Formats: sequence, C-alpha cells, structure tokens
Amino acid sequence: MDEPSSSSRSGVVDDVSGARRLLERVAQGDREAFQVFYERYGARVMAMLRRRVVATGVAAELVQEVFVAVWLGASRYREQSGEPERWLLGIVHHKLQDYWRRQTRELVDLAGRGRRPQAVRLDLDDRLTVEEALARLSVDQRRVLKLIYRDGLTFAEAARALCMPVGTVKSRVHTALSALRAFFEPI
Repeated sequence: MDEPSSSSRSGVVDDVSGARRLLERVAQGDREAFQVFYERYGARVMAMLRRRVVATGVAAELVQEVFVAVWLGASRYREQSGEPERWLLGIVHHKLQDYWRRQTRELVDLAGRGRRPQAVRLDLDDRLTVEEALARLSVDQRRVLKLIYRDGLTFAEAARALCMPVGTVKSRVHTALSALRAFFEPI
C-alpha cells in the first residue's frame, strides 16, 4: 500500500488542529466558531444517528442534543483525550444511549402498569404493543430490564441483586434492547 503523501498528512493534521482551535474558541463562547464546528460535523452526526434511529425528527432532536452538549462541554475537551472528532463521536454515542434508555424505560413503565399505549411513539408499527414485545423476551431479560430501567439500579446493583456477574447483566440488557429495537423497527 502506498505511503500517504506528506501533503495529505499535513491536511489531516491541519484539519485536526483546526478542529481543536475551533473547540477552544467554542469553549470561550465564540458563536461563530460553534457555527463552523456545526457546519463541519453536523451532517456526519446526522448520518450516524439516522443509521440508528428510524425517525428523522428524533435524529434531528438528538443532533441538537449533541451540539448543545458540545457548546456546554467544549471547555472539558482536552487534547490528550484524542482528536476532536473522536470526542464528538463519544458525545453522539452517549446521547444515543440516553435516548435508548429513555425509550426502554417508557416501554417497561407502560408494561409494568399493564397499560396498552395507543402509540408509544409515532414511528412505531401500530399493530405491535409493548406487552407483545416484552413477552418475546426471556424472563431473565425482562427481570434485568425491570431492575435497570424501572427500578433505576445500576448494572452493578442489578448484578448483586440477581447474584450474577456484571457482564452477564450487561449482555442480557444489550440482547433485550436489541430484540425490542428489532421488534419495533418498521417493516
């Protein structure tokens, strides 16, 4: 494989150092720098979120949450943490996790109250219900989701309550959430 040319390497370095300078300016409250940062990364963030969230409106809200976090948290960015884009992708990841936690908590709460929601979210397939989705999970998966999302326990606390390793709890949550997402994805 050919070695990248020095000009392409310096372009990457310039891009990274430029992004770092933008973040420094954003941390100082520079709205123009924030606008440039958004213009540079906004479309990428939206594309990432659209691959994971079906509804465009929800993805747009998450983009907004991500960039609000950038505005508020730019002063916490440290060069030692890596490239600004990786820092931004970490924010995207955390906002997406928060979104899925909220959605799961809603599902578990509704199912726990024995209610059949008219529409949990507008983009869900109307023929499906929360009870049907949860019924397809194993008893162990439902128990872990209840402890984490309804009772508000941490993974470690749920692991202690269930007398199992934290990794097993995380695995069951991940598998259950994947099954719920697949169940509610439009056909």
